[in-house]
Amino acid sequence: MTQGQFPLQWGQGTLPTAPRRLLLVQLSAMGDQVQTLPAVSDIAARWPDLEIDWAVDSRFADIPRLHPAVRHVFALPLKALQQQRRLAAWRELRAALRELRAQRYDLIWDPHSVLKSAIVCRLARGALRVGYRAQDCGGEPLAARAYHLHYARPVGLHGTQGRRVFARDVLDTDLRRPVDYAIDQRYAHESGTAENDTVFLAHGASKPEKLWPLDHWQALAARLVRSGLRLQLTWGNAAEQERAQRIVADLPAGSAQILDRLSLLDMLPIIAQSRMVIGVDTGFTHLAAALRRPVVGLFVSTGPELFTPTSSNLARTLGGDGVTPDIDAVWQAVEALR
Repeated sequence: MTQGQFPLQWGQGTLPTAPRRLLLVQLSAMGDQVQTLPAVSDIAARWPDLEIDWAVDSRFADIPRLHPAVRHVFALPLKALQQQRRLAAWRELRAALRELRAQRYDLIWDPHSVLKSAIVCRLARGALRVGYRAQDCGGEPLAARAYHLHYARPVGLHGTQGRRVFARDVLDTDLRRPVDYAIDQRYAHESGTAENDTVFLAHGASKPEKLWPLDHWQALAARLVRSGLRLQLTWGNAAEQERAQRIVADLPAGSAQILDRLSLLDMLPIIAQSRMVIGVDTGFTHLAAALRRPVVGLFVSTGPELFTPTSSNLARTLGGDGVTPDIDAVWQAVEALR
């Protein structure tokens, strides 16, 4: 099969009347996992009897596990294997792939469409593999060879909406449904709690070019504290821990808390109970949007078009594509959301 056969017509040609088993391949990163959740909600609403499995890098496996429509998560230790190359990681990957290959699917859907996800698609067993066309495979055009059917990536759509449109054309879903991440009720915000005056600063990012300058964070943190707000920060590695310490170093005692390194599941209630989240282009910022918390997104090297708030009233995005947000603009966004 080739490009140009969308939307798929279930019940016509070789397609069954209804898909019974779906493998979703979205391996990384945290923000991409979050942005895929509404598409899963759309699919589950359209096909309530469909069994949905999800293949993901082990680092992010807790995110698809949060969605009630996901039956099974295949956690693949891909990053761990790349970093450590230990025999235990090889054995864990082999066991996960053996379990995956024991399944058979009506549809294998890859909204990631890069080489590593394409390899997973090829190893899985299914009647139909769908991914992006070569020019849309994230600079890795060979990935397209893994798919029977190739989809043209929608132009100008942010991450969540792009995946929802892709799901519509593959699985006949309804885009008129409200965006539903399906995790905000589990971690619902409770007004009036002690943390209601706490602002969470998501200062870390996977790539240094995404970072907001340290002196900007320090100046913003001082303004936030002077306005009566408390701060919380966390860290994922030694460099982020040092940056967090430097951000709060000159603040009054008790006005800021640096949390210990926490798991994703431990971070979710902290974000959900924050009055506001201010963050760079990182997974915690996307999670805050999914949890319907007010968010100020600080974009530096990447563009804000991939950020997906559930409501424009809950988010402000600044900078992007090489433009660094200035402190005054960020403060105005904070004031607008308070």
